[in-house]
Amino acid sequence: MSVDNLRNFFEPKGIVIVGARRSFGFGYGIPPFLQNHGWGNRLHLVNPAGGELHGQNVYKRVQDVLEPLDLAIVIVPAEAVPGVMEEIGERGIKHTIIETAGFAETGESGLALQEKVKTIAMGYGMRVIGPNCVGVVNTENRFASVELIEEALTPGPVSIIAQSGVFGNILLDHLPQHGLFISKAVTLGNRLDVDESELLEYLDEDRFTRVIMVYLEGAANGPRLVKSLVKVTQHKPVVILKSGRTQTGKQATASHTGSLSGQDHIYDAAFAQAGAIRADTLSGLIDAVRVFATQPLPKGNRLGIITTSGSLGALATDVAVSGGLTMPPLSPFTVNQARDIAPDWMNVRNPLDLGPSQKFNRLLPMLLADSEIDMVLAIIVLPYVAVKNLKSAGVTARDLFGDIASVRKQHPEKPLVGVVIGHPEFVEDIASLCGPSIPIFASPEPAAKALATLWRYSRTHDYRMQKNRKCQSSFDDQRISEDTSLVG
Repeated sequence: MSVDNLRNFFEPKGIVIVGARRSFGFGYGIPPFLQNHGWGNRLHLVNPAGGELHGQNVYKRVQDVLEPLDLAIVIVPAEAVPGVMEEIGERGIKHTIIETAGFAETGESGLALQEKVKTIAMGYGMRVIGPNCVGVVNTENRFASVELIEEALTPGPVSIIAQSGVFGNILLDHLPQHGLFISKAVTLGNRLDVDESELLEYLDEDRFTRVIMVYLEGAANGPRLVKSLVKVTQHKPVVILKSGRTQTGKQATASHTGSLSGQDHIYDAAFAQAGAIRADTLSGLIDAVRVFATQPLPKGNRLGIITTSGSLGALATDVAVSGGLTMPPLSPFTVNQARDIAPDWMNVRNPLDLGPSQKFNRLLPMLLADSEIDMVLAIIVLPYVAVKNLKSAGVTARDLFGDIASVRKQHPEKPLVGVVIGHPEFVEDIASLCGPSIPIFASPEPAAKALATLWRYSRTHDYRMQKNRKCQSSFDDQRISEDTSLVG
């Protein structure tokens, strides 16, 4: 399918909500949300009771809406969905989001009901997202098929594909706390029709998307997923969090979106060969995306660490080296520059342990400019008693650490991430000095791991670009046929 076939989900011209409800509950707030964000003149409500709701006329049937419609949002009870789908199909609407739950995730009867809905959709040539989802978000035009907090509509470079509706919605609430904002978001639910592979290819062509984060419970079509990942990861990083590593976890996914998780080692191999990054945890997913969304790809794996705590520098070094990074000596030029201003007790080496020297604002620019360093990890800690005493003497965080954001702009080609630990006021001060282009971590280990992940993707990306190599699916046809979770 052409990605244009999905465009109306994100850029509808006329929307009908079938099952608009008068009582508080799931779906009640969607009409006023759309009205408040400029969609009121393209929004139409349907409920068999008719009347008026949210200041709008309520139609009794989809056929009663005479205005142009190209997207239907369905929130009626599960048993009513087949009849509603017939109405939508007869009306000529080709794109539908079924947010209703109660289908394949509930067992055999729910699966049978889902198959009935699928047959109706196919008969009308209809594209469907869901069921058991909350649909889509497009921050570019402020369209969403679910209510969101205002911060979640701030445009950004990240796009989300999630099987779980609540998971996707909670991510939209949570990501702004990490300085991450989205371009598009899609929750797929049970994937009656549209799946993760199609959406990956759609987002590949979205000029507002720089990095794609995916929550997956099981592949709808394994070979196609790998083919899509091979294509997309040549242009944009894809970071995947997949559940169902254990047998108990697989059972949980089956009861959530009706997915069968399959053999985890097959997914590991497939993701690696296709150039995707697999996160082990939700925090790891967010950490990796934060770095991909804000940092350039490094030209090499040589890490420089500048730290006000030797122990934290050592912790970061262990994780960095384990992840494939190296810790080279500083260049002679940098060493000579640093020794000119460093106290006698300070060892000028990598990691660059500053201790209480108060030379961070002068040494960070030197480290970033070092020709032997490809990326920098800055660890900034200071006992809050010292911070309070310095502030009382008129010394600010900027005096001690410099305008870190401005220093970063002088070296846009090198990744720079920060670690700040301590009193919230100190953390806030340093974060303001760093600005939005430098992700701040609360521990050295995840920061080092995220930089290692950035390097591994860079190495794979560069190799594939230079060789123009076509990656083949890691899924052996015979193994695919034996793993029903990978063939849908």
